[in-house]
Amino acid sequence: MPESGRGPGQGTRGPDRRARRREETRAQILDLAVAIMTDEGVAGLSMASLARALSIQPPSLYKYFPSRMAVYDELFRQGQLANLEALRSGMRGAAPGMDAVAAGMEAAGRWAVSHPVLAQLLFWRPVPGFQPTADAFAPALEIVDQLRRALRDAAAAGQVHPDAASDQGMAVLSTLHFGMLSQHLANDVGSDWDHGRYTRLHHQLIAMFVSAYPPAAR
Repeated sequence: MPESGRGPGQGTRGPDRRARRREETRAQILDLAVAIMTDEGVAGLSMASLARALSIQPPSLYKYFPSRMAVYDELFRQGQLANLEALRSGMRGAAPGMDAVAAGMEAAGRWAVSHPVLAQLLFWRPVPGFQPTADAFAPALEIVDQLRRALRDAAAAGQVHPDAASDQGMAVLSTLHFGMLSQHLANDVGSDWDHGRYTRLHHQLIAMFVSAYPPAAR
């Protein structure tokens, strides 16, 4: 027989509510962290500045994140997950092969341009001493795997040489892509993807990659 005044499932409402409030507070902390990083630079985040923004004492903040690096790590993880989802979304709407590579990288690039502070944390590591944990870095490895599979599809379709999917090919593709984003974030951050001096070169850079790995003669 249930205890008086308590129906089925009521005994778990308290812990569930506390868990939701904890996650809501963690999300608020991360949003405030991005705001502080926007104003002070990516490396300018501190637990003291976060505590002030939340109007709490610093020791209370450690209940949610044990250190400043833990905040960066969670931001890195969530940023890479969003970047991975952008890539997947772009690839889903494109034909297999180089169309999927170009569309996926454009979608990921658009995400980076729209989230310049997180892009700096993910791609340029501006925080001395910060190294993402394996869990936080896992989505980045999945991004590499997705692109490599698409390049293998492109090679199978005769669009590029099989070496395009090699480690060297991936390095060339990454250099072209992140070189473009670096130029944008350093020199044209006020522009959007469609009007940026550097981001407008995306399809030209993909063409340069294809020309570096022309399909093998049959």
